[in-house]
Amino acid sequence: MSTNFDYIVIGSGLSGLCIAHQLSQQNANVALVESLDVAGGSNKKISFPHSEVNNGLRLMPATESALKSVEFLENLLSLKIVKSIQETQPVTFEGGQIKPFLGFGENPPDFFEELQYFTSATLIDWNLEPYEWTRLLFERFKGQFFPRSIATRFQIENDKVASILVNGSKTLKAENFIFCGPLRELLLLVPEKFLNSRLRQRLAKNNFWTLVGIDFSHSSRITDLNSVHVLNGTTQDEIGPCLGRFLPSTDQAHQVSQWITFVDEAEAEDTEVIAASLKKMKRQIKRAYPEALENLQTERISVTPLYSGINEIKLQGNQTLPGIENLWIGSGQAHMQKNLIGALSQAQLVLAALGFASAAADQPELNPDLA
Repeated sequence: MSTNFDYIVIGSGLSGLCIAHQLSQQNANVALVESLDVAGGSNKKISFPHSEVNNGLRLMPATESALKSVEFLENLLSLKIVKSIQETQPVTFEGGQIKPFLGFGENPPDFFEELQYFTSATLIDWNLEPYEWTRLLFERFKGQFFPRSIATRFQIENDKVASILVNGSKTLKAENFIFCGPLRELLLLVPEKFLNSRLRQRLAKNNFWTLVGIDFSHSSRITDLNSVHVLNGTTQDEIGPCLGRFLPSTDQAHQVSQWITFVDEAEAEDTEVIAASLKKMKRQIKRAYPEALENLQTERISVTPLYSGINEIKLQGNQTLPGIENLWIGSGQAHMQKNLIGALSQAQLVLAALGFASAAADQPELNPDLA
């Protein structure tokens, strides 16, 4: 098994798979390093009774930037991914009724930007679900996959990464490195002297959010309403609202719903905080749909640390980390767009910078105060 490559991609989520797939199609010698057993990151398949679903709520608003990012993915896979654009006004439960959701008013939650991504009135309906994107990208990847391989440290010489230490003992060498994991991990991976103080402070102080999700397989069809639900109850608390969606069902015997909320990374290590957020989600779902949690077929809980955040990190124009010539940042968290859009858009920027894409995605707008 080789330990010397042209490119090493760290992280096999959506952005990492897009980059690794395209590089390997061009006959480059590519390694894909992943800390988990399987590739796909958050976008992997989950088997439920009678159906297969995404790993939690995976939606995309039908914005211009979103459609451009999906077009990039369609070109990578040579497949039509977009089926249609759905008009789906978000709803909430208020006064004993399901009503249109009109916003958070004067008291938005701390993770408002994370929720805002999901509350568009127009959503993309897929021919291929996100878990199928990552499956196909990985199946077509022609390089070498390193599962259960935790990136420990970049070894840097003469302002270039020479190798990466994996699992504290194994060294992998390459000419180029593309990091596609949570940005906060750069604090551990990059030796302190190669991260200037301002950049290190931004990474350390920026708010990161842990995603807490719960999926249900219901023993009956609960509702035909396909809108995103934003539920928060009648009182404000530190946990904040949750949102979710009932997936379309073809019969009366079952239906799947998926729900999420966000917890501050610093508080997410407290299991009581996670338990409280799950309890609140269930309480709000039952309040809106009293029969929804009765006779469940399956209940699945997921907790994803460092899922998202406000990342004011300034990269070079070619998407490399300042001061390190051959370390590209492919993480979607580095892009101005959120979630799936950010992952696809940042992958496109990196591939364009490496000369493997014909057109770049929209460049993020940088805050001049951070320049």
